Amino acid sequence: MGVRPPFARPLVAGAGRPGPGTVHLVTRVLEALMAGIGPVPCHTPLVLSATDHCLLAVTEFVAKCEDTTRRLRPSVSLALEPSLLLGRFTVEHRWPGPSYALVTPGGAGPAALRWATAAVDSGTAPAAVVCEVVHGRPAGEDSVLAVAALLAPGGTESAVHLVTTDMHPGNPDRLPGTFGSALLRAATGADRAEVRT
Repeated sequence: MGVRPPFARPLVAGAGRPGPGTVHLVTRVLEALMAGIGPVPCHTPLVLSATDHCLLAVTEFVAKCEDTTRRLRPSVSLALEPSLLLGRFTVEHRWPGPSYALVTPGGAGPAALRWATAAVDSGTAPAAVVCEVVHGRPAGEDSVLAVAALLAPGGTESAVHLVTTDMHPGNPDRLPGTFGSALLRAATGADRAEVRT
């Protein structure tokens, strides 16, 4: 990436099973990140990287469309909208800034991190929150990892704090390293992130 992201506090990561619980996981991770910060400045953007989530949602949608034994409901198409992952958090916490969902071929994590870093470094935004949702198969089991980071001017913190959830499928100390998270790679400066709890 070339520029070290200005992480302003430890990143927060949590893992669970993909599906309806992903909204809960993203909400839990963002709440843990923001705990103790107080109100964020107005116009602080919240950027979600959701390529993996959307690929899974499209696969499930196509399967439901092709299943002639079931009736397709209009609500089924709502699962395709990645902004729903942020809805609960932004409403419950009255998020004061814009929210963006990025989906790009090959993963939107690096693009989200570059965009947020540039916005903070240039002074366009007083701070930025980046949340990345990635899927993986640690121990052969489908899992989803949500990672969130606060970027602010002068930030240098790069530790990672793991949030456990009731949906957590396995050893929390080993899960995040098995996912291709751009946030974790940037925080640790490694291709395979190691998590400090």
